[in-house]
Formats: sequence, structure tokens, C-alpha cells
Amino acid sequence: MAVTWKQHILSEVMDYCNQHGSRTFFLAEFLEERLAFLQAFRPKNRNVAAKVRQQLQVLRDEGIITFVNNHGAYTLRNLALLNHERTAIEQADIWEDLREPIAGLADNPQTPLQPNQIRVLPEKREHFVETFVRDSGWARQAKQTFGTDCLICNCSNRFNKSDGQPYIEVHHIIPLCDGGEDGVWNLSVLCAHHHRMAHFADDDSKKDIREFLLEEADGSLRVS
Repeated sequence: MAVTWKQHILSEVMDYCNQHGSRTFFLAEFLEERLAFLQAFRPKNRNVAAKVRQQLQVLRDEGIITFVNNHGAYTLRNLALLNHERTAIEQADIWEDLREPIAGLADNPQTPLQPNQIRVLPEKREHFVETFVRDSGWARQAKQTFGTDCLICNCSNRFNKSDGQPYIEVHHIIPLCDGGEDGVWNLSVLCAHHHRMAHFADDDSKKDIREFLLEEADGSLRVS
């Protein structure tokens, strides 16, 4: 079966995001770098840039790509992990052991897990990607907008890193896996403790934190 425009453009987008190590990209920069490759896909098509915009709209309608703002920024929301995310996750302790009890296992704790016995917990993956491998541009913008103190009321959890800069973590208020977007309106800054609560607390607590942060983010953006 022949590769369609949609499949080809998605492949180019994923390759571009892998190359640049970020899920968020600008259409103008993507076209500047990839237009020649896209034109080679269908040499008879004389309006490839328009075809790219059309297919990005299709991918957005399917929930694979999100249109982030009015400046031509998109975020890839394909479930497939990018290379730098996969590498980081493979090196992290974010797996859940699904192995059934095995007789004699206590006598041999080094028994290797089989591929069907482990999986990545969604909330752990989201938390890990946010904290360690998220796009630094959005993180900087979040800190410029919201500051470097935890947004949770009366939180005094703060310390400086070895370079003297305050430590704070950037959090997606609505996770990408739940339909959130990689834009400053969906970001907040939290201390490590409250960041973990936002991901791993009971459902009611997570809901309360999410609603509070949405109000805080909206208020900060209106003021700014």
C-alpha cells in the first residue's frame, strides 16, 4: 500500500522532533528544514507547503498534533516516545512489576523480568518527562511568567541549586496524555513535593490541585 501524504508528513514531523529533541515545533522552521524532502515525495505537487498545512490540520483533528498558538507552533502528541524520552525512561526507575508470584523467586531475586511482565506507569512517565526531558523553552517561559516559588498556597519548600539558582519544577496542569497542551496557559511551577502530589495523590486531591492551578495560571496570565 502506498504511503499517504498524512503518513509521510507525520513521519517527517516525528523525525524532526527527534532531531531537535522537542515535541513542540514551529511550522516555519519545519518547512525551512524539510520542504525539499517533502517536495521530493510528490515532485509533481507544486504547492507542498499548503499540503503540509492541510495535513497538519488533519493530524490535529485526529488528536495526534496540537496547534499551540497563533505563531505557528505545534506540539506532537503521538503516543510513540521520542528517542531522547525513550533513552531517559529506560534509565529511570519508573516501571511497574506485573510478574505473578513465582515459586522460589525469593531464593533467586536476580530472575530477569520478561517484556510482558513490566510496563511504564502513565503518571510516572508524564512526571519524568516533565521534570527531566521537557522542552526547555516552555520551562523558561513558565518560570518567567509564574516565578520560581511553588504556586501552592503557603508552600515554603524551596532551595537553591549548586549554581545558586532556585530549584523549581514545571508541571502540565492538564497532562498531555489527558488532552493537555504544551503551552504556558497549561503550565505551572511547583516544588518537588507538590509536583509529585499533582501526579500521584488520590483522585480528589489531584482534582483539587488541578482546579487551583488552572485558576492561578489564568489569573497570572491576565495580570501579565
